[in-house]
Amino acid sequence: MSDQRIMKDYWNREGSGDKANWHIAHIDDEEEFFASGKKDLDKVFEGDLGRLKSGSTILDVGCGRGRLARALAQARPDVRVCGIDVAPSMIQSAMKANSHIINLSFCVGDGVSLSAFPDQVFDYVYSYIVFQHLPRHITAQYIADAARVLKRKGTLIFQVQGSEELMPVDPPWNNFRKIRYYTEEQAKALVAPPLSIVKVRGKGEHDLFIEAVRA
Repeated sequence: MSDQRIMKDYWNREGSGDKANWHIAHIDDEEEFFASGKKDLDKVFEGDLGRLKSGSTILDVGCGRGRLARALAQARPDVRVCGIDVAPSMIQSAMKANSHIINLSFCVGDGVSLSAFPDQVFDYVYSYIVFQHLPRHITAQYIADAARVLKRKGTLIFQVQGSEELMPVDPPWNNFRKIRYYTEEQAKALVAPPLSIVKVRGKGEHDLFIEAVRA
């Protein structure tokens, strides 16, 4: 079995059980789970959803059951939000739980890229509590592909787990529960042209955010 298949099977299994919400956000209650999306969405956009232009297209990478994507689509009904996740079970659940939200859609991805989308279709791409679980080379692949699907002057915002010290050894490739920690320099090194970094947030904190713009 390929490493990619192992990853898909792992998250598909976690998403199909009755503890899916806990595995995503350590919250069991359904109402509380989705309500928590607003708080974390505020972290991603610094509490300023007004920065999003009306009519924007926005991609949530590793959306799970659509927790943040729902909060965004409900707060800004004038934008279009799409969530992508490697786990079919997560996407099926997201579609069912959010079927009443007309500016929100979901699709299954391959777990290593954004090949489900053509070039330059999104104004914003974001990811929260996802890349920290992935092997570093896959995170780098996602970020490179985010540059491809972003429109010119489009924005990428992503989070990794920050650390002031270099971690000597990463977890095994196929351990998707353990965290990969990044120094600020390691996180910044994930970004390459045509992306350029415009902001680093959370220095010295667990949630380290990098914001970049496509040339």
